[in-house]
Amino acid sequence: MAGTGIHPYHQQWPPAAAAPPPPPPATAAAPPHAGDEVRTIFITGLPEDVKERELQNLLRWLPGFEASQLNFKAEKPMGFALFSAPHQALAAKDILQDMLFDPDTKSVLHTEMAKKNLFVKRGIGADAGAFDQSKRLRTAGDYTHTAYTSPSPFHPPPPPVWGPHGYMAPPPPPPYDPYAGYSVAPVPMPTPAPIAAPSSYVPVQNTKDNPPCNTLFIGNLGENINEEEVRGLFSVQPGFKQMKILRQERHTVCFIEFEDVNSATNVHHNLQGAVIPSSGSVGMRIQYPFLYCQAP
Repeated sequence: MAGTGIHPYHQQWPPAAAAPPPPPPATAAAPPHAGDEVRTIFITGLPEDVKERELQNLLRWLPGFEASQLNFKAEKPMGFALFSAPHQALAAKDILQDMLFDPDTKSVLHTEMAKKNLFVKRGIGADAGAFDQSKRLRTAGDYTHTAYTSPSPFHPPPPPVWGPHGYMAPPPPPPYDPYAGYSVAPVPMPTPAPIAAPSSYVPVQNTKDNPPCNTLFIGNLGENINEEEVRGLFSVQPGFKQMKILRQERHTVCFIEFEDVNSATNVHHNLQGAVIPSSGSVGMRIQYPFLYCQAP
């Protein structure tokens, strides 16, 4: 017989091994870009009054852009830009190299690979504003999956509309009219000034002319020519740009510039020999001035 309390056919198994200790608490997961590869570029040549938003708006369209930071050293701005992969950082460096950032200050960018990656420091809870505000980080951000956990107190959701099946909500009210209920007298519009038109056309000898260009020379203007009549006649012509009248002792001449050669050519043809009322009975001689002519 076996010992007291032990069945004769009972096998005595070896004692079970002690349970393994629980695993240590998981440490913070390594960032998805862990490694020694540098994917940050260093940017200089920025104007002294550059803003962080200007730098971020320049970089946000580059492939792989993640974050940017603007620092100042001896009042000289320096920018850093972090990208998702090293090859994207290299491509951005080549794109931005020698780029004219500000035409007014003639600021030209110079880029190189940074010695280490830009550290993306994000605030959490009450510590969100603890870091240096002079080195705020601008990130590209991904707002496609952002959800609000609670409605905004300034924009509460509209109350639900309850009604029987088939019920249709009433149409929205008409736009607010601050003058509704007030009798507002109509404001008379001033009558536009009449546009000067040629009183007649007189044949003009114009045998010595220059090659077409976008500027016209107007001759045969009377001594008492009214500048407003001339301006009213030519300013309504398509492509009109500017006009200059020169009054001399014996005669008055005018130069008129148009946007392109075609506009000037049409006026040269359509108004040749036109008579302006204040100029008398002499028709205008329209020519292409030699000094202003350029090859079309």
